[in-house]
Amino acid sequence: MDRLGVTPPFELKEPFVTVSVDDGNPSDLRAAELLAKLGYSATFYVPARNGEKKVLGATEVRLLAELFELGAHGYDHLNLRTLSTDSARYEIRNGKAWLEDTISRQVNSFCYPLGKFNRRIANLVIEEGFIGARTTQTNIVTSPIDVFTSGVTTFISPRRRFVHARHAVIEGNWTGLNNFARIFRFATDWTDHFERGVSYVSAHGGVAHIWFHSGYLDQHDQWSRLEQLLRRLKGEYQFRCATNGYLFALYSTQRPAKESDTLG
Repeated sequence: MDRLGVTPPFELKEPFVTVSVDDGNPSDLRAAELLAKLGYSATFYVPARNGEKKVLGATEVRLLAELFELGAHGYDHLNLRTLSTDSARYEIRNGKAWLEDTISRQVNSFCYPLGKFNRRIANLVIEEGFIGARTTQTNIVTSPIDVFTSGVTTFISPRRRFVHARHAVIEGNWTGLNNFARIFRFATDWTDHFERGVSYVSAHGGVAHIWFHSGYLDQHDQWSRLEQLLRRLKGEYQFRCATNGYLFALYSTQRPAKESDTLG
């Protein structure tokens, strides 16, 4: 059944910050250690396999789940939009089943591999029992119109103004494009960009959501920048940390979910 767009939008009056980490890179354990030390909640989206990159083994996945929420990211980390419906359903269903079997816990959150989705894929995610799904649509600081197309605020990667605009147009992310000018003032440095998002939600309510690939932080030596940013934000702004799953539940019910239901 076509259910996209049925979740009634509502605005969070309380400011939240959430973090998500994609792809199950072995350096996710370093990210987990840093986030735990600084007191941030996070959701790690982990596929069972990835033909292009190394991923965490089962023992490492279980270690990660001791501290944080884990979300499904497909079984093989494939572009679901290019697959047949049966193949896409296989990827979504088996990615969820593998992760639940590995960590002995229900998995509620989903992230579209490579950020690729459409109405058909989102409906399959709904059918498999997830409570929400994260996209890669950026410059978002408010509740999503639909919990299965939840956007993000900042991606840890250099992005020129043209790239921000191009992605917004391709994805039909008009809210993000407007926010890029109005809230972010065309900021392209990811630390500056995210701090503007946190400043906004601290004053107005909403969600500042930063996401990254741990491998990128390794490759470009960005760990110290991330730590400095997260420390500074905790000291200068008022907000509440939450997992993606907690926020998905909050969006869906318009009331706070129990932390025990969604925290890893």
